[in-house]
Amino acid sequence: MSITLAWAPSPLISRLEVSGPSHERFLQGLCSNDVVKLEVDHACEAFVPTIQGKILAHGFLVKQEDRIRFLGMGPQKDDLLPHLQKYAMIEDVEVTDRSGNTDAVLVWGSDAANWLKQTLGLEAAPQPLQVLSATAEGKPFDVFHTTLLGEPAYEVSGEGVASLLSGFEACEEQLERLRIQNRFPRHGVDFGADHLGQEVNRDDQAISFTKGCYLGQETIARIDAMGHVNKKIVPVRWAGEGAPPELPASIVVDGKEVGRLTSLADIDSQWIGIAMLKRGMNAPGTQLETELGTIDVIA
Repeated sequence: MSITLAWAPSPLISRLEVSGPSHERFLQGLCSNDVVKLEVDHACEAFVPTIQGKILAHGFLVKQEDRIRFLGMGPQKDDLLPHLQKYAMIEDVEVTDRSGNTDAVLVWGSDAANWLKQTLGLEAAPQPLQVLSATAEGKPFDVFHTTLLGEPAYEVSGEGVASLLSGFEACEEQLERLRIQNRFPRHGVDFGADHLGQEVNRDDQAISFTKGCYLGQETIARIDAMGHVNKKIVPVRWAGEGAPPELPASIVVDGKEVGRLTSLADIDSQWIGIAMLKRGMNAPGTQLETELGTIDVIA
């Protein structure tokens, strides 16, 4: 009997490691979430802000016994690596670029957990944001339960991991649809280094407002005290006619640009997307008559 399993090369292609005696304290002072409180072999979502509070990088910080790994979607390491190396010069840490390691896949689907048990010998799949070690065909693998999709999705990394999935077809387009449906923004696509943390609308997932000082914290705390930002990422439904717009696309209302449509996918015969919209235009239930066609802000 066939099993329901989908996979794609891992989209977490920016992969850096910070190790050394001061690695935990070092990253605690450079990221927006609380890595000190993390248990070993668990992860958190976090921003790496600039001193101005702009988002230099966004991804997962995975805490292990002697190091913390950064896993980020898309090509972020060219900006993040020199940033970490700059501050590492005065700390007892080592920053290592692992982005060339492409032996990582993302697996999901109703039978994904069973596949992990059968193929990798796990007694149970990892919990959300947990990492487990496994062995298959005499080789070690790490299994990380990501929160990229709206369903359990596991990154499996290790030498030759794709060979374990030789009987299944890669589903990269499906992965992108599920990412958009789950409203998980991609750095460099939906936002970038010119955006503030709260504009990305991941406060609950990626920002600790109680951890204390870190680079860029003053700006993020000031915005939190104000209670709002002037624009932010929201999920939208595009109801325009004809072919979808080429992205990114300006959202223009009455001759004025009020935002940008950055991601879009056909989900259950509806065009669902991610947009950065100005305050006053981004509340759920808002309908915008734009030059692209009707855009609804959805909950």
